[in-house]
Amino acid sequence: MSGFEKHGIDHLSASSINLWANAPDVWVMQYLFKKRTPMGAAAWRGICIEDAVVSTLMGESETDSIKAALEKFDKRFLIADEKTTKERSVIEPTVQLALEELVEFGKPEFPADSEHPQEKISITAKGDGWSIPVIGYLDLVFPQHGTVVDLKTTNRVPSKMSAEHQLQRCIYAAAKGNMAVKFLYVSAKKANWLEDGDVAETLGRAKAQITRLEKFLSVLDKDAAKAVVPVNPNSFYWSGSEELRKEFYGI
Repeated sequence: MSGFEKHGIDHLSASSINLWANAPDVWVMQYLFKKRTPMGAAAWRGICIEDAVVSTLMGESETDSIKAALEKFDKRFLIADEKTTKERSVIEPTVQLALEELVEFGKPEFPADSEHPQEKISITAKGDGWSIPVIGYLDLVFPQHGTVVDLKTTNRVPSKMSAEHQLQRCIYAAAKGNMAVKFLYVSAKKANWLEDGDVAETLGRAKAQITRLEKFLSVLDKDAAKAVVPVNPNSFYWSGSEELRKEFYGI
C-alpha cells in the first residue's frame, strides 16, 4: 500500500503539490484532517471576475455579467470592510480589461456532458510502487486557436510567473500537448501574457516533491504527521486563519 492509498488520497493537483512544498503544516491539516482555511475576499473576487468574463465571452452582455459578478460578491460578504470594499472595486475594470485581451479569441469551448463547467485534465505521476493522477481544470479553451488560457486576476501584475504558477501551467501543457498554454494576468489597470517554465524540468521538480510526500505519508499516520510537521505561524497561508491554526496546532 502506498502512502497515498494509506491516507485515502486518490489524486493531487498543482495547488496541493505547491501547498505541500510551501506549507506542509497547512497541507496536513487540510488533506489529512479535512479542515480548510476560509476563502478570502481576493480569492472570491477572482471567481466573480472569471464568471463575468466567461459569461460575456459566451454571449451575455458585459453590463449584465458585471452586475451578476458584483451581486455574487455582495452575497458572500454581506458586511463590507476596507478589504472587501477594495476587492469589490476592482471587479468591473478588471473584467473590462480581461475582455479586451480575450475578445479576439471568440467563444471558449466547454465540455457539453460534464457537471464541471471547466475541462478536467490529468497526468500521472509514478514512483517506486505507487502512481497517482495529478488533475486540473482549464479556465478557457480555444480549440480554433490551439490555445488554453488560464485567467489570473491580481492587484499586482507580475513580469514573470511564480514557480507555483509555472507548475500549474506545465501540468496543463503536459496534458494538452498539442496546444499552447498561456496565463493572462489582469489587474484593474494592466494585463500581461506569460508562458514561463520548461515543462520537463518543472515536472521533474514536482515529481521529487510528490515522491517525498508519498514517503512522508507512508511512514506516518495522520496524528503522527500532525505531531511532527513543522508549523510556521508567520506563513501567509495562515492569514485570516490564525485562530484555526492555534486551535489545531496550539501555536
